Amino acid sequence: MQSIILLLGLLSFNLYAQQRLSIPQMVDNECMSCHKDPTIFDAPMISGQKRDFLEFELFNFRDYLRDHEIMNQVMENFTDTEVKEIAAYVSSLSLCEAQAQIDLPPDANVKNGKKIFNKNCFQCHKKDGSGIAPVIHGQKTGYLENAIRSFQTTWYEPRPSRINMRSFTDKLSEQDIKDVAAYLNEQKLCD
Repeated sequence: MQSIILLLGLLSFNLYAQQRLSIPQMVDNECMSCHKDPTIFDAPMISGQKRDFLEFELFNFRDYLRDHEIMNQVMENFTDTEVKEIAAYVSSLSLCEAQAQIDLPPDANVKNGKKIFNKNCFQCHKKDGSGIAPVIHGQKTGYLENAIRSFQTTWYEPRPSRINMRSFTDKLSEQDIKDVAAYLNEQKLCD
């Protein structure tokens, strides 16, 4: 029921926001209501991510190249310029604001997660944002687990990173996925 109410609110908001609010107001009031909420596990923490990464993902949602029940409909009426403005604004926010609550599953082995991350992931996913991939440190465990699984099970052209990611994620067991997600979740973005 909560997701239906959220979806209806976001759909009506999309058209209203474009007519009434500035991009920063819209992002702060609406986008961040999900993307900062620790209980919405499939909405990643997005503050401070790279602008080109955000643009790429937002365009994919808008153009229905990346399937997501809520984000496709939220983004569908935004112009190219507005998508770029949203990405630029979210990118300008402090990465410190992207810190999720620490939510370590009791059956996760953080040491194993660190070992897997350091062996396979750290060169692209740098904590300070200097890598070629998005910052995944401090992210929600549920989001990370689902993201890793999606690279194992889904393929589509708009996300060329899947070629690289699958070579790493296909090797991971369900326990490995939990371990990596738990390790990343506990990583502090800012002290």
